[in-house]
Amino acid sequence: MRLKVENLTKAYGKQLALQGVSFTLEGAGVYGYLGPNGAGKSTTFKILTGYLRPTAGNVTLGPWTLPQHLRRIQQHIGYLPEHNPLYLDLYVREYLLFRGRLYGLRGRTLRQRVEDLIERVGLTPEAHKPIGALSRGYRQRVGLAAALLHDPPLLILDEPTSGLDPNQVIEIRQLIRALGQTHTVIFSSHILAEVQAIADRVLILHKGQLVLDAPLTELEKHLGQQELIVETEKPLQWDFLPPAVQLSPLGPLAWAVQGPADIDLRRLISQAATQQQVPLLRLEKRQLPLEEVFQRLTRPTETDPSAAPVL
Repeated sequence: MRLKVENLTKAYGKQLALQGVSFTLEGAGVYGYLGPNGAGKSTTFKILTGYLRPTAGNVTLGPWTLPQHLRRIQQHIGYLPEHNPLYLDLYVREYLLFRGRLYGLRGRTLRQRVEDLIERVGLTPEAHKPIGALSRGYRQRVGLAAALLHDPPLLILDEPTSGLDPNQVIEIRQLIRALGQTHTVIFSSHILAEVQAIADRVLILHKGQLVLDAPLTELEKHLGQQELIVETEKPLQWDFLPPAVQLSPLGPLAWAVQGPADIDLRRLISQAATQQQVPLLRLEKRQLPLEEVFQRLTRPTETDPSAAPVL
């Protein structure tokens, strides 16, 4: 199902939390929605789920538009907020049965769905306990199960691994990756290694504006920069490089070559090595770490101080 966000803007008084954000998600996949604290991630999620109304802009899910078709859209969204609201005095099965009835599920269909999800999210050993007796990791699993009860095509997960231990983080990552095979999953996280491990595409917000929307494999193209690692069997003369390209030695016969993404550096280097009769041992494009990309796009400067945080 297609989610289309157009020119989304949200103002809290004079403070702009979102400024003309637009993106489209279509089909199954995992999408990382990133940004520093106060960038507008949670505000976006609250608007998509109908909790907040935007100051301007449009949100459509399939054939429906907010706010005209709010209930229809909410029926097709599963939402796990950052602060997972649970009834701590209810037992796990009791809570999931209650939530399922809110979605209109009944009888054997509901009971079977609850049991399937308890197994799928790894709640089986704790399903007989009250939610208040569970660890934070298991409470997150209860929230995920509740979000999946009505089998929504779109899942919105706000910091789903916040506060979990390393083993729990790995398990939730695997679950999100599996969900992305059949659902559209958009999630926020401050753990960039986690996003790089499971996301197909990343969207980065900075001060309420979308500064990057790209597949993980094409980050350098969208930043307009590329970097190659070159190793040779003997010295190579580098006078063939255009002025816009930078050369940094990594060792006696190894270099990092950085330049604009629209220059075919691999072809230039390969041709020069052939002409100079210098065997190439390595000619490899370096994939930019997401952390480096994030810092380039969101690092505050002295001339552009960060605004007051907006959640």
